[in-house]
Amino acid sequence: MVEAKRFKNVLVAVDDSDLGQLALVNAIHQAQEDEAQLSIVSFLEPDQLNTFEALDKDKVESAQNKVKNDLKQFQAQAEQAGLSAVQPIYAEGEPGEMLVKHIISDSGADLVVMGAHSKQGVRKYFGSQSKYVANNADVTVMIVR
Repeated sequence: MVEAKRFKNVLVAVDDSDLGQLALVNAIHQAQEDEAQLSIVSFLEPDQLNTFEALDKDKVESAQNKVKNDLKQFQAQAEQAGLSAVQPIYAEGEPGEMLVKHIISDSGADLVVMGAHSKQGVRKYFGSQSKYVANNADVTVMIVR
């Protein structure tokens, strides 16, 4: 009989969308079940700011602060659920590429949890970030919907 894999470090990519929240809840559950560390990553994505906003230092700083504040709330949610080993990670760039090329290995994750699509524009319909991670990550990937 095949046994379920127990994970040691769950990494969840979260934004403030409904699927982001669903990913977080599932990651919290998995970390509790496996007594694993939980790492929560939130991104400032390039397309979150238009060209003019990207040139405005105050707009960029405001967008960065929003993501960082959301990340603190996600961390608090995990800690309120009883997890103590919660590692917040703030990142900028394309989520799929950053996860696969840097964040998964840097965090020591052996499971990545993410929503089927993000809240941003065209990606919402194509799910290119989750597809990229599922196809290119060297670890188990759980995609929630």
